Amino acid sequence: MTKHYIAVDIGASSGRTIVGTLENGKLTLKEINRFWNGPTEIKGTLYWDFVHLFRNLKEGIALAKKECGDGVVSMGICTWGVDFGLMDAEGQLLGNPVNYRDSRTVGMFEKVFGVVPREEVFAQTGIQFMELNTLYQMMSLALEDSFQYRSAQKILFAPDLLSYWLTGKMFAERSIASTSQFYNPVTGDWAYGLLEKLGIRSDIFPDLVDPGTVIGDSDGIPVVAVGGHDTASAFAAVPVAKDEKSAFLSSGTWSLLGVELPEPIINDGALAANFTNEIGVCGTVRFLKNLSGLWILQELRRVWNEQGCDYSWAAMASMALQAEPFAFFIDPSDESFIAPGDMPGRIQDYCKNSGQACPETHAQILRTAYEGLALLYADTFDELETLSGRELNTLRIVGGGCQDKLLDQMAANATGRKVITGPIEATATGNLIMQMKAMGDIQSLEEGREIVRNSFAEETLTFDPEDGNAWAEGLKNWRKLCR
Repeated sequence: MTKHYIAVDIGASSGRTIVGTLENGKLTLKEINRFWNGPTEIKGTLYWDFVHLFRNLKEGIALAKKECGDGVVSMGICTWGVDFGLMDAEGQLLGNPVNYRDSRTVGMFEKVFGVVPREEVFAQTGIQFMELNTLYQMMSLALEDSFQYRSAQKILFAPDLLSYWLTGKMFAERSIASTSQFYNPVTGDWAYGLLEKLGIRSDIFPDLVDPGTVIGDSDGIPVVAVGGHDTASAFAAVPVAKDEKSAFLSSGTWSLLGVELPEPIINDGALAANFTNEIGVCGTVRFLKNLSGLWILQELRRVWNEQGCDYSWAAMASMALQAEPFAFFIDPSDESFIAPGDMPGRIQDYCKNSGQACPETHAQILRTAYEGLALLYADTFDELETLSGRELNTLRIVGGGCQDKLLDQMAANATGRKVITGPIEATATGNLIMQMKAMGDIQSLEEGREIVRNSFAEETLTFDPEDGNAWAEGLKNWRKLCR
């Protein structure tokens, strides 16, 4: 019998429902619906619209069931990380979840480290320090003693909240929980001691479940807790061979560059380099660094579109190629680029403030953004090799961002490593793999990756490094100005 699985994949800028069909050892994907996602500002606060997301999710599931009939085996949901909803005693959402780019976390590093040193926070959680992490969101709620915080009976992360609305079951899937910075990857439980010292409530945490767990059903269809964090699902779909020496890069609004390990790396080197240990699927740890990805390019396009310049992605890449190389340098991970806003002006300000000349044309700004991303990848790649103790000869890029061939080639040039791209729909594919495993249709992650190799070979592209000397000099100059 042909088997169909429903993957709901919601990123920071869009969501979609995808049906995966497994037949004769090959997986095919069909997009059922696609819908907008993003922040909405109301009186100075950035919110997510979860009612909108759930309405479109339900519509996608209904359309998928109509198309596939009784052949639907299961469904699963994955989303971006760190954000959450607070639930009352009746299981009702106390307020619309706040977007991680909201300003409420500004200054929370100082508040947290004033009580618990940075080193101890990392020792307890192994997570990269980003002020948008759940830990700092919760610290801000605790300090203001908000009504929602005081009234909450449970905290549910984004994919778990949507799964709860489908099944009535509250849980915390382990990969999404690990993004919070109050999960301990060594003990496999919440970091209760850290939270107690900070005065943050830990009585509202639900039970943890592993990715690949059937947690309930919706209208008779089993709902699986997949790798709820979209990067966990994306890494699951990387079609890496067993002994391949590859780093993984999940490319989208964020770029997440790392390796898959059996155990976390929590030491002074990882702390100093601000790396993270997030939980993956099938007992793995994703040792990686969260980097600014296509966000800067997305914001440039949005701002220029509002100004009347309706650039396509292809046009932007072409413009970047026309500009002089290595004329200006930015660090895309700088905090000035995190929030929505005047991204062209911020790039110009960064260059001015770092003693450089200023890019003036759209082509120059685009070239600066593209090169900045590729050089950031190269710098992080070198750190990754050192910290993991692994020799890495290939960079595997998956996700929607791997369709940007200019960035793929620049990544190969900057790292001096072969780049292999695909699958494009990595997050949905990894979501589907864990559903197959939960339902007993495959027995291992390796079997799932073999299916990916067989199913998406036509999407696979290889980029060999070019212009090595010029890029090595560019990386040297980037480090002088941006590190």
